[in-house]
Amino acid sequence: MKKGIKLIVVLTLAVLLVLSFVVVNGFRLPPQRITILTTSDFQSQITPFKTKIYINGVKTKVKVGGSARIVGLVKELKWKNGNASTLFLTSGDDFLGPVFRAFGGIPTTFMWDQIADAWEPGNHEFDQGPEVLGKALDYSTVPMICANLDVSNEPALKGKIKPDVIKIAGSVKIGIFGLITPNVNILTNLGKNVKVNPDLVSVAQAEVDKLKGEGCNLIVALTHIGVDADKDVASKVNGIDVIVGGHSHTLIKTPIVVKNPNGHETIIVQDGAKAAYLGQLTLYVGKKGVEKYNWKLHLLDSSVPSDPFTQKLVDYFEAKMPPPEKVGESLVDLDARKSTVRTREAAIGNLFTDAMNYAVGTKIAVTNGGGIRGDKIYPKGVITTATLTQMHPFGNSIVIVKLTGKQFKQVLERGAAALRAKNDPRDPKTIDTGAFLQVAGIKEVIDVDKTPQQLDPTNSKIVVPGERVVSVTINGEPLDPNKVYTIAVNDYIAHGGDGYVTLGNLPDSAKNYTYVYLTDALYKYIKAHSPIAPKVEGRITIKGELAGFGD
Repeated sequence: MKKGIKLIVVLTLAVLLVLSFVVVNGFRLPPQRITILTTSDFQSQITPFKTKIYINGVKTKVKVGGSARIVGLVKELKWKNGNASTLFLTSGDDFLGPVFRAFGGIPTTFMWDQIADAWEPGNHEFDQGPEVLGKALDYSTVPMICANLDVSNEPALKGKIKPDVIKIAGSVKIGIFGLITPNVNILTNLGKNVKVNPDLVSVAQAEVDKLKGEGCNLIVALTHIGVDADKDVASKVNGIDVIVGGHSHTLIKTPIVVKNPNGHETIIVQDGAKAAYLGQLTLYVGKKGVEKYNWKLHLLDSSVPSDPFTQKLVDYFEAKMPPPEKVGESLVDLDARKSTVRTREAAIGNLFTDAMNYAVGTKIAVTNGGGIRGDKIYPKGVITTATLTQMHPFGNSIVIVKLTGKQFKQVLERGAAALRAKNDPRDPKTIDTGAFLQVAGIKEVIDVDKTPQQLDPTNSKIVVPGERVVSVTINGEPLDPNKVYTIAVNDYIAHGGDGYVTLGNLPDSAKNYTYVYLTDALYKYIKAHSPIAPKVEGRITIKGELAGFGD
């Protein structure tokens, strides 16, 4: 036997020996580590901002976020975890507000172009129409993906938004597809040529089947549909390994795991809003898929090093920011003093609630007086974007809820309970005056000499229903306790804030999160109706003697 042939035989036998050892002993290659970095609902927040978070159990105000910190941390984590096996995904609503209006999304696009691997558009990306989004994408090499949007007939976007993208990380072929909220066409300026497919389940299943057919062994859905819709899709679609979500501003601290119809598990993560945190999902992918995983939230505070180049870009755009934009004019002073908006019908409260109805197409709206800020009289004259931010600095959005007349009466009683009566049976320190409601589409009579609604000490349930709301008419008709009403509220009280337990306890099926911001609603309403002259017109009548106001 020749030496070469003998060598081949020896090597073949050695390989067979190793393979037999693998079979007998169950030895296999270790799973490959894949790192997915995430942000959601960035909202053009290119500079750090102040917010309150819990640190060691104490609620503390800290300055977080900003483009330079995001880029700095992503670059660091990609270097540490391996650029080839680390992806950065952003799930939309990355454009919003004054920075977007001033620069058409370019500052955010420049940021993503340094670090992002895929970008799902949110509804706010379309706020200035397809043309502005299309121009912003001219500056980007990041694939924008969305499987349930058809942009083929929109010249500004044709070829710029694709249903999916495939990434290779070592031996793992990753298929990523996008989904946007089905009601995007009523939330933003989608234009006449862009079409949305509302059937998220069918679109998602078709994408999974397509990507698996192309050899992908890890399937990621990058979504802007909200966490409840994420869970619904995961429960009905086979084959999605991970959902990186957005739209609902949910800070998921422990990943949500949902079983598909075939028993496969989908991991759902989301990192809140405005990039206060950067999400990091570490996956260990073996032959049969994800074997284990870890989810970590990185707080983007001052301890995070800023990327110098990105900081220079931020400084440039800050310096170029135009002065506040004129929105319209008011012919009357707008009284936003606490002693006004928290104790009686206020013209500015009527402006807020009328704007809410106008923005989302409802006929009834309520908002808590504590959400109207400034504690001053805004003088008649020009209203700018800066004025709107002063009036409402919180960034609350509008939720459309469905309530029976009986439930709505409970909500109104909660608002009436915020008033301090001279002979009030409660400790004044326990009365949350900010819960007082400003209203549209209704007329109510409140008698403060009657019993106020009272909650248990944990504010989790109503223990005294209250009798202060003695009369209610809805658009001229008496409140029917059995009828179901559609009402616009803000997301703070929709989640039970200010003690609105009736709203907080509603099932998700009774809530439609529009993600239309109150400041945007005011902007649209004032633009369309300027000059405005809101007035007190008898929506709220108060009987009895109030005590002196104290916040």
